[in-house]
Amino acid sequence: MQNGSELHNLIATALTGVVKQIKSVRYYPAKHPALQAAAKESLRSFEPILGGGNHLSVTIRKEGFLFDDSPVAKGNQVITQLATFCFARRIQHLTFLADLNSSDLHHFVHYLLLDPQTLQKQGGIQAILEKARLTTIWTNIRDLDDILERREEIESLPEDPEFDPAAVLAGGEDVDEGQAQSDALALETLLARMEQENNDARFQKALQELVSLLRLQLNDEQRPLVMRAFLLLCRSATGKQYSEERRQNARLCLGQLSTDTTTDYLVAYLTEEKTEKKTRNTLIQILAFMGSKITNRLLKVLAGESSATKRKILHEVLVRSGPASLPFINECLSDDRWFVVRNAVALLGDIRSQDSLAELTLLLQHDDIRVRRETIRALTRIGGKRAINILLQTAASDDQDLRRQAILSLGAMRATVASPTLMSMLKQKGWSQRGIDLKKDTIRALGEIRDPAAIPELLKIITKRRWLHKQLNDELRVAAAAALGDIAEESTRAALEKATNDKSTTVARAAAQALMQLDKANT
Repeated sequence: MQNGSELHNLIATALTGVVKQIKSVRYYPAKHPALQAAAKESLRSFEPILGGGNHLSVTIRKEGFLFDDSPVAKGNQVITQLATFCFARRIQHLTFLADLNSSDLHHFVHYLLLDPQTLQKQGGIQAILEKARLTTIWTNIRDLDDILERREEIESLPEDPEFDPAAVLAGGEDVDEGQAQSDALALETLLARMEQENNDARFQKALQELVSLLRLQLNDEQRPLVMRAFLLLCRSATGKQYSEERRQNARLCLGQLSTDTTTDYLVAYLTEEKTEKKTRNTLIQILAFMGSKITNRLLKVLAGESSATKRKILHEVLVRSGPASLPFINECLSDDRWFVVRNAVALLGDIRSQDSLAELTLLLQHDDIRVRRETIRALTRIGGKRAINILLQTAASDDQDLRRQAILSLGAMRATVASPTLMSMLKQKGWSQRGIDLKKDTIRALGEIRDPAAIPELLKIITKRRWLHKQLNDELRVAAAAALGDIAEESTRAALEKATNDKSTTVARAAAQALMQLDKANT
């Protein structure tokens, strides 16, 4: 028997397996072999828990799963989303019996994916499970004895002749493998015709057919065909050789295809490790072109993604979508989750719209330091006079962490207008380590700005020796020498040469390095 922590981890793994199975059902058409494989993989994640005749019962709240009144994988967004998904379908308790099998898991996930309204019209998911004689998974019955009693009763009853599981799973349509192949061939034939079509009216008619056929091919096997279709649409929507009518119709078609299902399919392909770089770049272009129509969905996927690599890829897509995505990104700025806000701020910084400065200014007061730091970085990337003024105000604030970051950002931006403010900071008294670190950052910023007006103040620092606070003073002198090297003005040569003979070896070394920079600048 596992301890509490181990058991919670196993439950989290099992629930994650259900999530993966849900994704497979969404991506592959009915009867695709990958669906049974996904169900078997999901079942394997339950085996460590259900082994030895055990069962698993979890309580579901909107904010997550509970086991023995303790949260399961608290903070795991994937599992939280599953809980919210189940809760919306009025599932408040979920039990998996020891003899759980992949077939039951397969059918359960399909039923689970029915929309809440459809489920309620059919009496709820438990009613569907009982009609399907699916007796290894139970919802909203807490007592195990009641479950076993009900199970015995169901298994003793004759099958309901009016209940057709296949019809439920297929949404009332039984599409066989042969039909799927026929649809793929039809799509390929249609694309070949559209690629050669010069008549706008016939092209428009073909577009209507393309939408319905393409939606049927969102599976792993037909990825090349799907890519070909989307590339055709993007070229048709932008190509100057085409009429405005054709471009407009292609854009409308892309809008029809910009659904959550399509987006999830393309994103899944995009973020797979095995996806080649060339293909990934093409997918990024396609998703970026779809733009604001899918931004909201991309942001939701980004919020729930745990992989830093995948978040980076999604970030690139959203940045390429450009200013059209800003309204959706701005909505994320009020999210309760700090990492969602951080992600949104990073996007605003990389899109580099001056229109975002007002929102970013407010976020400098955010409760989470990670959001505040990302806001400084975003302001730096956006740049411009307004951003510089905001950073100057931050450089004078009481938040020591942000002060240092704002000062260094002003240096990185080479904001000459900031020089007077920075030089005044150097004159402030105090010999605490925090104060010295702040002054060193200020000196470094002045060096990066390369404003000759700062030279007199920097020369005062490098030439001034102290017996009291000698070590801290030498740290400032080293920073000043480095800054003078960055500015590289001939007028500083004499002072730097003198400093190469300083008793402090660190100061002498820094002065020598500055002279080398000066010589290099003058060659």
